[in-house]
Amino acid sequence: MSSDAGMLVVLAGPSGAGKTTLARRLVEEVPGFEFSVSTTTRPPRGEERDGTDYFFVSDDRFDELVRLGYFLEWAGVHGRRYGTSRDWVCERLAAGRSVVLDIDVVGARNVRRAIPGAVLVFVAPPSLEVLEGRLRGRGTESGDLLEGRIDAAASEMRWAGAFDYLIVNSDLGAAAARLSAIVDAESARISACGYPRPAGFSPLIRGSHREEWRGRRVLIATGPTREYIDEVRFISNRSSGVMGCELASAFRAAGAAVTLLLGPCRAVPPRAVALERFTDSRDLAGLLGRLARSHDILAMPAAVADFRPSRRVTGKMPRGGGFQLQLEEVEDVSASVSGLCPLLSFSLEFGDRVQAISRARRKMEAKGAFASFVNAGGIEGSGMDADANSGVLLLEGGGAVDIPQGSKRFVAESIVSSLPVPPGRGA
Repeated sequence: MSSDAGMLVVLAGPSGAGKTTLARRLVEEVPGFEFSVSTTTRPPRGEERDGTDYFFVSDDRFDELVRLGYFLEWAGVHGRRYGTSRDWVCERLAAGRSVVLDIDVVGARNVRRAIPGAVLVFVAPPSLEVLEGRLRGRGTESGDLLEGRIDAAASEMRWAGAFDYLIVNSDLGAAAARLSAIVDAESARISACGYPRPAGFSPLIRGSHREEWRGRRVLIATGPTREYIDEVRFISNRSSGVMGCELASAFRAAGAAVTLLLGPCRAVPPRAVALERFTDSRDLAGLLGRLARSHDILAMPAAVADFRPSRRVTGKMPRGGGFQLQLEEVEDVSASVSGLCPLLSFSLEFGDRVQAISRARRKMEAKGAFASFVNAGGIEGSGMDADANSGVLLLEGGGAVDIPQGSKRFVAESIVSSLPVPPGRGA
């Protein structure tokens, strides 16, 4: 498991915009990139080779691969089907390699949901006239198929706003340079790197346990739950999910294999982690019950709602006349799975510091956690729904580590460096 997060770049846009040419230029010019070879049911064009340009398969074989869960994404395009191998992509990203996909617009949106941190680049032609000239010039389509591709281009252009970047490919050299600049910018994202530790400074991040996490399996749940009243309204809280995503980045940078369970929130998951999503407390409990046992630690910054409606109304309740809302208490989700996996709990406490830490330690013991991070509530610009944090990491045996205020990534790195591998999980 590499401590560097591989980058997944997805190029999509109308057929004839130049996606494949740009993808191959990127692989040739930027070290560490590989071109993902798609599987398709269409026949080869010109000098295309099986296993190099595409994996060409029959419709029956494609159906079998779909049933086996082989594809990260697949879609029907112009009467043919195309798909990308999930395992091939994930194995390379985990090894610190970077991958470029050349796929259609529907497939790109599917990848965005499945792979955290995927960089989506929309490649557009400078005009419909140029696009039509390119399609006719390559001589691989004619008649209805050619007209279908031209008609599809207009509908595909409607989805450009769902992408991260736009490249208008009027000049190949300029377009390739723009793509290279995008990759340069994305490679400098702090979420994909280790935290800076410049020489000569007093230690910014204290603790000596970071290297112990290399090769470990870490499960993190973050974000709020939504306990629905009806199909529109719900009970929730202000959790942004950022702390858990930064914790995932920090463990990943330490060389751990991270699975991130993400609730409905604004946080952007980091690259090269396995991602599962939940909505309400029952979803989260189900995921934890299925996954916790196979991990070395469960970190729980997730903010599970304390109450939920005793009954969920179908549809949307009309306004007027008022209504009564009967609530029931939500079970302690983290405590219910603490016996399956060592637990790092999180506790938001207000008031006197000594009393707050005492309350948090009692909660830690009641949950069966081996460590707990205590947020101090009521600090302006810090904690829930903020980009900064601070607190105290409580350890078994009465130990405690003060972590000063800083970015949530700094706090996450401090937790990872100060947290020993749980007892019974090896050195």
